[in-house]
Amino acid sequence: MSKELVARRLAIVPTTRCSLHCKLCGDFLYGPVERRDIPLELVCKDIDACFALFDRVEWLQFVGGEVFVYQDFAKLLTYAQKYRDRFDRLIIETNATICPNAQEQEAMLAYGDALSVYISDYGKWSYARDEFVTFLKANQIDHQLKKYHGEDQYFNGWIDNTNPHDLREPGDVLEVNARNCPQNQIRNMHCYDGKLHRCSNSCFMLEMGLFPPKEDDFVDLRDDSLTREQKREIIRYFYDYARRSCRYCKQKYMAVLPRYPAAEQL
Repeated sequence: MSKELVARRLAIVPTTRCSLHCKLCGDFLYGPVERRDIPLELVCKDIDACFALFDRVEWLQFVGGEVFVYQDFAKLLTYAQKYRDRFDRLIIETNATICPNAQEQEAMLAYGDALSVYISDYGKWSYARDEFVTFLKANQIDHQLKKYHGEDQYFNGWIDNTNPHDLREPGDVLEVNARNCPQNQIRNMHCYDGKLHRCSNSCFMLEMGLFPPKEDDFVDLRDDSLTREQKREIIRYFYDYARRSCRYCKQKYMAVLPRYPAAEQL
């Protein structure tokens, strides 16, 4: 019997559409990455494929783009209940520009105290923040506001994630930096349009067409030529060595990079 495979964080990305147009978008949605929805039936198949690979998921997350622009988000939340006994918490990440509608609220409430909502609070741009927080408080839903406006911004603001390019780090330096990368530490896998990546930058850099992928950079969930165990083996080594995207990623230097005000609009 193979060793149990647990995902610490599994982020499902149903859409790269967003309600904002941030010029320093960490997911490259200022232009390089196409803003589009993944059809509901395909997102559900990808969730099925992920749970066919993982024995357990600690945090199942829904992220964007902005998830509340996704027309079928309520249906997606309901579909994930299929695996309720296989994950510990459901996390929704949002910019609070849109308050959930009645169907989305009902689907959220069905998770009870297993639901957490993380709000990136962009001040004047988070138009629906107060209404959203009122709903969360009224229903005793765990939530956290990350202050990204004015003084004392969360994590001191954003880094400049634009212009990704080959940083030309020597191989041994790259491997050390990749192991110490914050994305490596939190092990936040991203599932987008049939591919499971070790982090968001791997996901969106591939979407940009920045480089041709190397073998095992990601798991193609829709590739039937690989067995379940072969796919699980790729995942087991996701964080053991640098991937192609690591060569282009600045987040390895997050601790020393300059910070900028968050969510400045184009």
